[in-house]
Amino acid sequence: MELGYKRFFRRTSLETSVFLKDDCLKINCTVGVVVSGIDSSRLHSIHVPESDIGAHFGTLLENEEGSDITFNVSGEKFRAHKLVLAARSPVFENDFVNMMEEDNDEILITEMEPRVFKALLHFIYRDTLPEDDEFLEASSSSVPSLPDSLPAKLLAAADKYDLPRLRLMCESVLCKDISVNSVSHILALADLYHAADLKSVCLKFTAENLVDVSSLYLGCGQLLFIHCLIAQRFGAAVMQSDGFEFLKENCPLLQSELLKTVAGCEDEELSGGGKSRSVWAQFSDGGDTNDRSVRQQTWENGERSRSLWVQHSDGGDACIRSPRREG
Repeated sequence: MELGYKRFFRRTSLETSVFLKDDCLKINCTVGVVVSGIDSSRLHSIHVPESDIGAHFGTLLENEEGSDITFNVSGEKFRAHKLVLAARSPVFENDFVNMMEEDNDEILITEMEPRVFKALLHFIYRDTLPEDDEFLEASSSSVPSLPDSLPAKLLAAADKYDLPRLRLMCESVLCKDISVNSVSHILALADLYHAADLKSVCLKFTAENLVDVSSLYLGCGQLLFIHCLIAQRFGAAVMQSDGFEFLKENCPLLQSELLKTVAGCEDEELSGGGKSRSVWAQFSDGGDTNDRSVRQQTWENGERSRSLWVQHSDGGDACIRSPRREG
């Protein structure tokens, strides 16, 4: 029969051994310690610094060593390297291929300011944004001048020269400047220069800061509806701001996207079990701060549908009807 361990001490041997004396058994133990290999990487490490390739390429740009192309930007000239630009931007690559047939080593840039082109080259060579005060203090600029700020101009350059990483960097900077007063301007920029992430943030910010909506069916009064929402949440000053007027006149399609975002936010609240205040609840007192009166209509077939009628002081009105019916 197998006992599992082959080195047991036999009883017959034990009785005659020196370990058993006067009915006392002495046990002699040999203890061994198995030491595993020590991971030297945990005891010692060598720090690897961050890549400095950007700094080296930046020095190459500053020294203009080996440069083979000149850009004339409003009279200010910038020397650069075709291979570097072509490797970073497919637009530059295509331009240089076309230039091979023309034997021309100077390109005239007419649609960009020197400061913007300088920042563009800074990114192409260093893969970072400029750290000068003009760029870092972009948020201190007034709202009307926001489209003329360096981050906004550089966003346009990123779109023109197909630089997705630069676009995202500019989106990140502009995203920090989003406020009630600036969101219309930034949303227009995001839509114009295909900044999808920034556009999404602007739409969601706007939707979240409007009054809550309870499954409203938007008919012919969409623009009036937006006006009512903004006026109720922020006051007439925001509704009549230059940014909102610019958005209304130049980006009409964004109004539709805004309404979809508002509806999406409402669906999220309802699916999450949260309570959502309807527009009717907001106006349940029969009026608002902008001298509009609100009333509810009962349909002839006996079913009552909650409808929002907004009547201006000049006598005009519009109806936005909810599809929900109350028996």
